[in-house]
Amino acid sequence: MDKNIDFSNFGGYPPFDAPDPENFFNPMTQYEQGYMYYKCLCMQMDYKIKCKEYEKMCNGKP
Repeated sequence: MDKNIDFSNFGGYPPFDAPDPENFFNPMTQYEQGYMYYKCLCMQMDYKIKCKEYEKMCNGKP
């Protein structure tokens, strides 16, 4: 696998470190940030659901 892949101009979009404010918007970066945000939210919700299930399970025992 080639470890020297250049992602600076991925898919014809402006580079990640674009100094020009007009080219600062990068759809790949926006997608990755949104994905990580919702992934974190889902993990938090899953944790809270599991905690409630554990409480119900423990409260049912004497």
